Amino acid sequence: MRPRPLPAHRTLVLCAGLVAFGAVLAPYGLGPVSSGHGNGGFLTSWWGLTAVFSVAAIFVFHVEIDSEAHTFSLSEVPLALGLMFADPRELLLARLVGEALVLIGWERQSAPKLIFNISLFFAETTAALAVFRTMDTTGDPVNWQTWLAALAGVGIAAVLGASAVWGVIRVHGGRVDPGQLLQAAAITSGVNTSLATIAAVLVAYSRPALVPLLVIVGMVVAAYRGYTRLTRRYAGLELLYQFTRITGGSHSPDETMHQVLEEASRLLRTHRALIALYAPHEQRPWLVLSTGPDDDQATDVTAQPEQARGPTPRDLPELLRRQVLDHGQLVLIPRTAAEPDHRAVLEELGAKDCLAAPLISGGEVTGVLAVFDRLGDVSTFDGEDGRLFATLASQAAVALENGRLIDRLQTQIQAREHEAMHDALTGLPNRTLFFERLCRAIEHPDRRQVGVLVLDLDGFKDVNDTLGHHTGDQLLCQVAERLSAVVEDSGTVARLGGDEFAVLLPHLDGVTAGLLAATRINEAIRRPIELPTMTLAIGVSVGMAAAPDHGSDPAGLLQRADVAMYQAKRGQTGVSLYDPNTDWNSQFRLRLAGELRGAVRERAIEVWYQPIARAGDGRVVGVEALARWHHPDLGAIAPSEFIPVAERTGLIHELTLHVLDRALAQARVWLEQGMDLRVAVNLPPQVLRDVEWPAKVVQLLHEQRVPARCLALEITESGIMTDPERMISLLRELTSTGISLSIDDFGTGYSSLAYLQQLPVSTVKIDRSFVAQLTGDDAAAAIVSSVIELARSLGLVVVAEGVEDEPTLARLNALDCHFVQGYLLSRPVPGPELTRWLAAHGSGWADLHPDRRSDLR
Repeated sequence: MRPRPLPAHRTLVLCAGLVAFGAVLAPYGLGPVSSGHGNGGFLTSWWGLTAVFSVAAIFVFHVEIDSEAHTFSLSEVPLALGLMFADPRELLLARLVGEALVLIGWERQSAPKLIFNISLFFAETTAALAVFRTMDTTGDPVNWQTWLAALAGVGIAAVLGASAVWGVIRVHGGRVDPGQLLQAAAITSGVNTSLATIAAVLVAYSRPALVPLLVIVGMVVAAYRGYTRLTRRYAGLELLYQFTRITGGSHSPDETMHQVLEEASRLLRTHRALIALYAPHEQRPWLVLSTGPDDDQATDVTAQPEQARGPTPRDLPELLRRQVLDHGQLVLIPRTAAEPDHRAVLEELGAKDCLAAPLISGGEVTGVLAVFDRLGDVSTFDGEDGRLFATLASQAAVALENGRLIDRLQTQIQAREHEAMHDALTGLPNRTLFFERLCRAIEHPDRRQVGVLVLDLDGFKDVNDTLGHHTGDQLLCQVAERLSAVVEDSGTVARLGGDEFAVLLPHLDGVTAGLLAATRINEAIRRPIELPTMTLAIGVSVGMAAAPDHGSDPAGLLQRADVAMYQAKRGQTGVSLYDPNTDWNSQFRLRLAGELRGAVRERAIEVWYQPIARAGDGRVVGVEALARWHHPDLGAIAPSEFIPVAERTGLIHELTLHVLDRALAQARVWLEQGMDLRVAVNLPPQVLRDVEWPAKVVQLLHEQRVPARCLALEITESGIMTDPERMISLLRELTSTGISLSIDDFGTGYSSLAYLQQLPVSTVKIDRSFVAQLTGDDAAAAIVSSVIELARSLGLVVVAEGVEDEPTLARLNALDCHFVQGYLLSRPVPGPELTRWLAAHGSGWADLHPDRRSDLR
């Protein structure tokens, strides 16, 4: 067995070790022969054995194990015969000379490998002699003990050779199963020793019978080689089928070429593969892809678009270009090639052998497919490989052409898709693409706020009518460039149609950031625009909507930004944020208006409650009743959505009466459970104008059997100031029944101290916008302190809304605030849930542990 080539310095070390091993065993194996030796005729002479060793070395069997090629010869036959008949020293000399003649003259091995093999043969022969001489005591070459000794000696030599090969492969990073090597060595040594014993018997008793034995051996060798060729052909066809299947699944030229390189290397078992593509009538390739031991993967060495690729310094030798490109011929150069031009090609390529075939498409040669450096040192490319490779190149050319067709079709499809998704004039995304990106931005799991800006140019129609559509198009392109420059990579700019544009800001830090962006856009568009023939100044109106503040429906969000844009245009403000209170034409509001009436009449509007507690000890003294609507299709709808609809459609009276009725019914339940709580109900300004309202309240108190002291009505400053004289009269009528009144959101309306003194109110509620900033904003703290002092001077009770943390509560206590309301106690919850909470936390702040509060947030 012969290993792959080794570097010189490692070869010397291995050779020295093998020679030293053989030298140690030489005294045991090279002693005088017994009397039985010497009856082998020409086998007893060193020159006869030399000839037999040379012939046996030529008739070799190539076996591939894990991409490693190894040679198993009949050398064990003359070795076994020499052990039986020849002088040990002559046997050693004959093997070294006979094997060296073949290695030098037939295989033309390099010096390092030749030295290694000779050293290995020396060690194997001395080991075999030492074992044989130790076991053979009869001196009879045909005795069964002699046969057994010969088998042991040859076996030891085979094991030593297999071990040396395995060590060489491992040292140089290769992988091979040692069991496979040892199994192959055992089989070949056993077969060859058996042949040798048969030959020994024939030599001793019937030498003429050697002739048919040699004929049989020759026929077996020929049959094996024929079987090997058939096996290789079948394996090649199987691999070719796999190659066609794999490359047929590629969908782009690059992917196809990489697959071709990989499969060609695997199919021909080579170290390197290369594809060079040529333009018609060009002698240098515009693209070279290669793969090999120095490349992690196939690499495009030009790295340029197809239209821009120029000549590459990596090129094929002249002989390959001439025969493959010009004549479309296959070129096969084995490692045993002796022709000077072939040797020059291999030297220029830095290869041991080479196969190159044309890639033909449409009857023209469009490229070259080549493989180099057949794996292993014992086989090279032959005619069978050439025929297989030519078929492979034809399949590769078809796959590559199909890949090009697919690539062209994909390019056309991409162009059509781009046209379908972009504005032809400005190149910006159109409405369709903008809407897709808006949907993705809203659905993104990590989104913060998503802003949508809609822009409309003021006076664009005048430009078109006066200066023509060509000037109008130039103006639109300039506007598109300015928008893109302002937005850059922070969002998407689109042209919706005509002079209307849109901007998507998918990662807003807040509505304020979106309004700042809208202001920058407004300022950029309003700057004079230089056109080829004149300078124009044009205005723009920008409307903004944001998700989730203004909804999470993409179509609705775009529509609301459009509504805000028209608000900006009507108000001539330049920039406008969507205001739901002014958008009475939205589909959402129209739907709510149609379904809210049924929800009120079917009593589908629920009433939830939020506790109000003393600031000092946390004892709950009352609750605020809050309307909640859970739509069967739309889910929970915020009061800020449906209450304005109720006010605009006239349902606010019926809705308020419904909430009051449910709140008083819950107050009756609490009274029966021993909890005397005051229930506060908001009274909208529209209801205050109803002169019959006091009577309706008294009637409900009577029907629900709730004392008037358990009811508080909350009114707003702005509601009172619309008609203060009339409101004061109506409120006094209400308080005369024992109902208490409070001013809600104090400090946010248009207060008048003169009227405040006349109002029959007992409580003021500080708006949550001031309370939330109490600990971090000196101005807010000053307002809260002033309201508390003013209320005390007027003999009023103060309730602070929106208390959410301990520091705010502590600050309110320091300011002597009476009552607090907010998430620190509880979120609004249904009546039964609040009943359970009151039962568990009725004693005040001492029972409001942080872990319990978290259950209500």
